[in-house]
Amino acid sequence: MKLSPNKEQAKRVKPQVLTSTRIFVQAALNAVIGQTMPQRSQHPLVYILLIWTSIISIILLVFITLFFTQGQSSNSSTVGLTSPLHCTSCSTEILNLQAKELELPNSIIEWAARQPQSKLIRNANHTVNALHIKKDGNYILNLRVTLSACGETSVLDKSHSVTLKLDGKDWMMGWTDTKSSSTDLLSRAINLSAGSKVQITIDPPACVNTSLSMTHLDIIWLYK
Repeated sequence: MKLSPNKEQAKRVKPQVLTSTRIFVQAALNAVIGQTMPQRSQHPLVYILLIWTSIISIILLVFITLFFTQGQSSNSSTVGLTSPLHCTSCSTEILNLQAKELELPNSIIEWAARQPQSKLIRNANHTVNALHIKKDGNYILNLRVTLSACGETSVLDKSHSVTLKLDGKDWMMGWTDTKSSSTDLLSRAINLSAGSKVQITIDPPACVNTSLSMTHLDIIWLYK
């Protein structure tokens, strides 16, 4: 039996369509597999990197915490031995000194103790220009000096240096302001031994305002 031309053409086209469809599906599958396979292989790597980063962060956090904890504990133990704030069995003594009024400019300030019975300096009940320390220990020295015109108005227009000398060596220095003729509050913590000599000098020589609020030297003995 002879087929019609249309049927024969359809018979020939059908295998070609199937072949093309098969090729298209195979290509689509290859494309899908090619796109998904790298993603599947990348996911474990991402998880591993995240886990490794978290572990490193935790380790660093632990080390930093231990470092600062040990540092604070060691510092607090050291300060407890040297700082008066942590000294529970030590005492404190304060000596306030007032400048003596002089008629002529002088390069060394003479002082008089406001607590004559103090045992911090020798001859506390006399006016002296050199303070001789009697007790070993840690001290805080506070100093402020204000100049007086002393009959000369020009002295107020000059800046003077005010120096605290310890055993003849410069230990603390400041300068008077040309407007107020006063220094800032100078302060220094220092360890002094018995017999140390403290002097306050002015350069160039000048007269001093002896008001306690304007010129004063405070010696604070903390502990031995």
